[in-house]
Amino acid sequence: MKVYVDVNVVYYILTANEEFGIRAKELVEEYYGRMITSALTVWQLYILLRRKGNKRPELSNILPELGIKIVPLTPEILSEAEKCEKLDFDDAIHYATMKAYRTKVILSNDRDFDKIKEIKRVF
Repeated sequence: MKVYVDVNVVYYILTANEEFGIRAKELVEEYYGRMITSALTVWQLYILLRRKGNKRPELSNILPELGIKIVPLTPEILSEAEKCEKLDFDDAIHYATMKAYRTKVILSNDRDFDKIKEIKRVF
């Protein structure tokens, strides 16, 4: 079973978040090799890590090392995300990516995904 990884899970691991880092790491280890995430996640991580003071985060190897496959952000996914009224646009992109890859489980600490009944949020 494939699962989708939201940006916050990876961010908690990379920043050794005191509150959520251990749980995030456990989930990534549990689902190793079965996870996907959008190319959007790479951009979000880059911005978040830059804000934390990391001058040039090298993300091209980090996600694959965690067992996470990066999938493309396509015009079709963007079009599907624009139709989603329950989530803000970046979360809608993650949800549309999940739909495109027939993924029903998301690893995320973002309770907004609970608004979508077709998916199960794990954290």
